[in-house]
Amino acid sequence: MSKEHDAEEAAIRELDAEWSKAATAKNMDDVMKFYATDGSLVWPDQPPAKGHAAIRASWESIFDAAPNMYLDFKPTHIEIASGGEMASDFGVVHFAPHAKADDRKNTAKYLVVWKREHGAWKVLYDSWNWNAPEKDRE
Repeated sequence: MSKEHDAEEAAIRELDAEWSKAATAKNMDDVMKFYATDGSLVWPDQPPAKGHAAIRASWESIFDAAPNMYLDFKPTHIEIASGGEMASDFGVVHFAPHAKADDRKNTAKYLVVWKREHGAWKVLYDSWNWNAPEKDRE
């Protein structure tokens, strides 16, 4: 991997940390800053949401449904495309403080596709799913 790709991977890791903090703080304006203009959410039990208005509505729905929501994205693999304009970010998302990877009720996996938009990394696709069947999460 090149030094340039190492720097881009580090930048995406930092964005993941900032995005987690913004979501946990329910700072909607900051959460929206991470999404590309043509970004999409592909979340469980919801229709796809494309564009800022639909993404905002999905996040607001989650904030309303989970008033004490906590999120912590932990990337395990980030791949920068050879042209440097797109990246994939795979990892674990924790929905409770101090959740461990084997905590099936409070962890899930995610896949985010980042793209360059006006020189900055922005989320093109945001997708996650649970590690356990729904009956095990209750």
